[in-house]
Amino acid sequence: MKKLRRLEKPGLLLAILTVLLAVSAIAADRPVHPRLSAQEMLIDCAECHKTVTPDVEKEWFNSLHGIAMVKCYQCHGTFETFAVTPSRETCAVCHRDMMKKCSQEKSCWECHAPHTFTAKK
Repeated sequence: MKKLRRLEKPGLLLAILTVLLAVSAIAADRPVHPRLSAQEMLIDCAECHKTVTPDVEKEWFNSLHGIAMVKCYQCHGTFETFAVTPSRETCAVCHRDMMKKCSQEKSCWECHAPHTFTAKK
């Protein structure tokens, strides 16, 4: 019986952690990504998002980032470190010169439409 309890506790802890993460994501008004297997995590994001969020995938595909084959993880992180909105520091990895010209108080998204990267008017 003691062996069974030892196995139940990590499972229970994992279940509680999963629920807490989902609740915090919902509270932060972020979509909750479906659970993926280790193998599915290796698939390019765009493969699923072609059908799940086709408008976003199409915006990216037709943008300069899409044409240059900049992958989702380069801006948004890996599945484990995913950020809906990349930080200014993430953008600066490739766009350091442009970041010097931009207001330090504004996020990139205040001037550029996400995924198309066109200037907002």
